[in-house]
Amino acid sequence: MRYIFSLAMAFQMAFSLSAQEAHDWCYSDEILAQRMADDPSLVQEIAQTNAALKQTPAAKTQGTVYQIPVVFHVVYASEADNISVAQIKDGLRVLNEDFRRLNADTSQTRNAFKGDATDVEIEFVLARKDPQGNCTDGITRTKSMRSLTGDNSVKDLINWDNSRYYNIWVTRRVRSTSRGSSGGVILGYSSFPRNGNQSYRNDGTVIRHDEVGTIGTAVTDGRTLTHETGHYLALFHPFQGGCFGGDQVSDTPPVSAANYGCDLSTNSCSNDNPDRKDQIENYMDYSSCQNMFTQGQKTRMRNVLTNSNLRGGIVSNGNLNFTGVNNPPTCPPKAKVGMARRYGCTGAPITFSDASEEGSATSWEWQFERGTPATSTAPNPSVTYQQPGNWDVTLIASNSAGTDTLYLPDYVDVKAKQQPFFDREWRNSFEYFSQLPFSYTTVDRGNNGTFYVFQRAGSEGNQCLRVDKTPNLPGEVDELISPAIKTKNGQDLFLFFDYAYVAQRTDNDAQLQVLASRDCGENWLLRRTINSGRLRTAANQGGNFVPGNNQWFTEIIPFDAYVQDDPILIKFRFESGGGNHFYLDNIRFGEGRSVGLPETAGSSALRVYPNPAQETLTIENQTTNDAPLQLRISDLQGRELLTREITDDPQNHHTIKHDLPSGLYLLELRSAEHRHSQKLRIQR
Repeated sequence: MRYIFSLAMAFQMAFSLSAQEAHDWCYSDEILAQRMADDPSLVQEIAQTNAALKQTPAAKTQGTVYQIPVVFHVVYASEADNISVAQIKDGLRVLNEDFRRLNADTSQTRNAFKGDATDVEIEFVLARKDPQGNCTDGITRTKSMRSLTGDNSVKDLINWDNSRYYNIWVTRRVRSTSRGSSGGVILGYSSFPRNGNQSYRNDGTVIRHDEVGTIGTAVTDGRTLTHETGHYLALFHPFQGGCFGGDQVSDTPPVSAANYGCDLSTNSCSNDNPDRKDQIENYMDYSSCQNMFTQGQKTRMRNVLTNSNLRGGIVSNGNLNFTGVNNPPTCPPKAKVGMARRYGCTGAPITFSDASEEGSATSWEWQFERGTPATSTAPNPSVTYQQPGNWDVTLIASNSAGTDTLYLPDYVDVKAKQQPFFDREWRNSFEYFSQLPFSYTTVDRGNNGTFYVFQRAGSEGNQCLRVDKTPNLPGEVDELISPAIKTKNGQDLFLFFDYAYVAQRTDNDAQLQVLASRDCGENWLLRRTINSGRLRTAANQGGNFVPGNNQWFTEIIPFDAYVQDDPILIKFRFESGGGNHFYLDNIRFGEGRSVGLPETAGSSALRVYPNPAQETLTIENQTTNDAPLQLRISDLQGRELLTREITDDPQNHHTIKHDLPSGLYLLELRSAEHRHSQKLRIQR
């Protein structure tokens, strides 16, 4: 029992050490230690597993490349963490390069350890048949709020036989199922193999979506999955037992505590050999310069795959046939469109791409409403639109196994570049809209909720734009993009807008960014970030916040740097911090600070009659005799249809003749100090 006791003590030490670190990003050892504390019989079982790995000969398996069938279960709370097939395959690429020592940074392994570094001869392959024998691409997708916890409960949602598949659950966040952590960010955790007694619920790997691969939502080098897969194949951290226990592998020097960064001089256990310092290159440490597994780690992992009581059955030829790794079937595609952005300008090409799932498409039929070309058989066509509007897209994806059709109504938002709706002035208080005009673009990067017209609050009138707190989750991003705005010959340009927001708790950390694009959305330049306390316009509120008159704030941003020949776009990007509703109103862009003067919507000081009108209407202004007065009538898309300078009249009555067709319009009357607006209906 002495050996069993020492191993348990090693896990207890590992738990104590990791709890002191600021970055508790791997939770595997803590979970195992907690399970051992809860189930004393597990201590002996893990000791037996470890002893079996040491006794199993490995030399006979050298030169054999083992293949492990993999299934990625993407459990997503919103589209923000529903990662693409391309990102998953990139994550698998990184994993295989690391295990086969094909990674580009092998040259950075120090000379002292190059003789230990090795090709593990293990490969990971997406399964091509599911447990029922149906076609699959080795990826499942499940929408669930459990993505926000990332604990073992996600395994209850979906799991495949863990004796046949390596299950990897991809979630928004990763947390443990038990007694808490050091407070650091947890990136993933895996289960250790158990001697013939591993249930699905305690098996596989859980990993954050932004730790998979190096593209898409990924924020690092993708090696968290390499590290966690090492645990899945029975590797410990090199600091698991401290300087006197190590990781049970002879050619990985013991380490007293996890290494961060890349300090090549670290020798935490005072090794007498100056060349055998901490092996911070090892994938099982926490350093930023990982690039190797050792010969001893290879032997240990491959012994797991030759032991029928551990994971030996998963690499058997029979299982490779069952999971479709051998002789993979051709699956019919599920049509899906991939593109970096769904908006552009007239005359500028927009590139579409095939992102079909399940089976790979071999032929494509595209249809583009009002596009040039109108149809295409290319996998990634480039399309130009000459007319602004929202246009439909259809993709028919096919291969030898079948065909799938995807119809996307109003999928592409094309903005007017040659004749922008706004010439050096863009104004909107959203007073007379039931929904946003087509010239505005909303981008939902979250959970099917984005900017919409809200009819019970406003900084000047009675309506504004709102982003709901639900279903918007912490980290969700929603965007509002302006129509194209002409700035040529502009002087002294400013952007004004009003916003209102409150947190629900002190730790809510939302932010609003304002960006500008010179090239119709290809690239964006940050103009202003408003976050933390500055974004909050009232005290914390847990209910449904609706701002009052004194709970709005006006922001002012100079825009003289964006005077150019082509029009510009302006984007509001709101990132939720889990707080309350966010409100945006009274957007004013134009020349001089007078553009920021308050707008009085539907004021009794302005009368328009008759309303509805026919060919003639009369305007009565009661507030000012300032001359000149500027009259502007625009449609509800913001297009200016009639402008006129009105001379002073002692009676403040002005009769206007027009040829506007029947419809609903917005009439504005401006002076040097005042601005009034009124809804106008023409009925012929």
